[in-house]
Amino acid sequence: MSVSVEGGPRGRHRPVSAELNLVPYIDLLTCMVSFLLITAVWAQLARLPVSQHQPGQSDGERISDEFRIVVVVNGDGFSLVMGTESKPIPNDYKRLDAELHAAKAAHPDKTDVQVASTDDIVFSRLIETMDVVLGAGFPDVSLVDAAGT
Repeated sequence: MSVSVEGGPRGRHRPVSAELNLVPYIDLLTCMVSFLLITAVWAQLARLPVSQHQPGQSDGERISDEFRIVVVVNGDGFSLVMGTESKPIPNDYKRLDAELHAAKAAHPDKTDVQVASTDDIVFSRLIETMDVVLGAGFPDVSLVDAAGT
C-alpha cells in the first residue's frame, strides 16, 4: 500500500512522484493497539473509600450518634478512642487489628471509624492503618485531622 503524489502538467516543472510506504506504520499501530488492549486487563485502579470531614461541618452533621470510634495515628503507635475511653496501642498493626475486631464485636451495628493523624505522619502508615480498619469490618472510614478530634 502506498501513496503517490504527482505534479501537474506544467511546461518548466518536472513531475514530482513520491511514494510513502504505509505498511510499517499500520503494523506499528496494530501492535500498539493489541498491546494496549491486552495490558488493559491488569490496569485496575486501587482505591480506598474514604470521606473527609469538611471544615464548616459541626460534629452533629458529621456523625449521627454520640458514640464514635477514632484511631489516632501518632509517632509512638496508635490510640483507639471509643466514646470517651482512650486506649494506647504500641506500633503494632496486629494488635490494632485485634482491638478493632473486639470493638466490632462489642458494637456490631457500628460501621464508621475515623482515622486521625497529624501532618508529620507518613502517608503509607495512614494507608496501612485504613487497611486494618477496613479489614476489621468498618467500611465507612473517614480521615480527620488529629487537632480537630
